[in-house]
Amino acid sequence: MKTETVKYFTILSIFAFMVIAMPMSSIAAEQGEAVNATVLNGKSNVDHNVLAHYYEDQAKEMQAKIEEQVEAYNHKPSTSFLGRNGQRIKKHVIYKIHEYEKAAEENLQKAAYHEKMAEEQANQQKFAESGKIKG
Repeated sequence: MKTETVKYFTILSIFAFMVIAMPMSSIAAEQGEAVNATVLNGKSNVDHNVLAHYYEDQAKEMQAKIEEQVEAYNHKPSTSFLGRNGQRIKKHVIYKIHEYEKAAEENLQKAAYHEKMAEEQANQQKFAESGKIKG
């Protein structure tokens, strides 16, 4: 009797989890489609201007986080960095600052790449519209 109750409870909990998780995945799929729709224009070409602005915004967010961490680090009392835990906190804050700097740099590089690709895409469209490319 006990094993049957455990089986039913297990099956019921798995079913409940699936019912709860299913709407989440459909929402995520809809958001993914919306992102793809904004990145792709009607000709199925990637809109590099949108991507460049996205990565620039991400870099700005990372810079804001860096400033926030530096501000917190500078205004923390020096006694809070004493002892073993204080040294760990100090190293962790410095590590977070370095990680944010790396992420900001990567985002700026991606933004520069997509800006370059947007320029090339615009030049190709101008060249194609001038009638020199038939196709």
